Amino acid sequence: MTNILSDFPDEVRPDISSIRENNGVLSAQKCKHICELLSIEIECLMVALLPIAASYSKAPISSFQVGAVARGLNTSSEGYSNLYLGANYEFENQALCHSLHAEQAAISNAWLHDEPSVTSLATSAAPCGHCRQFLYEVSGNKPFSILMPKSFLLSPEAIDISKSQSQNNKDRNHKNKKSKVDFEKNCHSINLATLLPAAFGPMDLGCDRLLMEPGFGSNNLHLVDQSDDELVNKALKAANFCYAPYTENFVGCALQMNDGEIFTGRYAENVAHNPSLSAFTSALSHMTMSNVNNTSENIARVVMVEQAKKSCQRHATSILLAALNQDIRLEYHMAAALDH
Repeated sequence: MTNILSDFPDEVRPDISSIRENNGVLSAQKCKHICELLSIEIECLMVALLPIAASYSKAPISSFQVGAVARGLNTSSEGYSNLYLGANYEFENQALCHSLHAEQAAISNAWLHDEPSVTSLATSAAPCGHCRQFLYEVSGNKPFSILMPKSFLLSPEAIDISKSQSQNNKDRNHKNKKSKVDFEKNCHSINLATLLPAAFGPMDLGCDRLLMEPGFGSNNLHLVDQSDDELVNKALKAANFCYAPYTENFVGCALQMNDGEIFTGRYAENVAHNPSLSAFTSALSHMTMSNVNNTSENIARVVMVEQAKKSCQRHATSILLAALNQDIRLEYHMAAALDH
């Protein structure tokens, strides 16, 4: 990250460095500070942060590092939002279907930090069809901006964000003429609806909710066999916050590291099925975004809590965990909905 930081003006490097210390999150307050110092819009900051996001990537198969930055829905009184970073995560010698895309990782990061939704997302490469479908589960028919570098501009309908910059940018460029970062060029926005026309969405399967919408956390689950184990109860909480409107396969996962730190993950189901994000992969991404040096070798325990109805993730998770760390077995706990 040190090399990437050198591309930023000296006065903003402490704020950028805080991302590593804050689980891949840049707070609204720090966004405001950076944007005001550099006289830029938050959208351009999102694009500028893509190399930071990509530095979290684990891509042993493709060797193609992708970063994404999601803007949270909640805003400060000054109109700034938290930014959530994500990166692609591949599993060496494992089936490609297990891979996590950067866009999914950024959304999961925001969701695990209790954002009620996201309003836009920057990505260092054009989002694939898989990710467009996943993002539609978040946005539905609402406007949702995809921000990309100029080299990945796909449509003449895209808007050059640089046009919204103030005249002060010239003064800023002069003041920071030693900086290698050009925040105004190559920053474009396109609506998700343009990238995914005639979308197949939740309403097509009778679901009137979206991923991350307020109101989740009411899956009303309890453990079939009660436990006072902290890790088990954190996995239960994650299952209660997961999104599975099509199968009610509510799943939460909790990882405990050798140093005692705990990371959780939630299942995020998708109307098209395949872009669904497993609870275990969500937890692994959470682990990586919290500390890029964390690896599966640092994991001491893995707990899954699941209500298995139309589908079950126990077997697939056990296989992937065994491939990552043969010294750990999956601790599995069944859950059921409380009677109303």
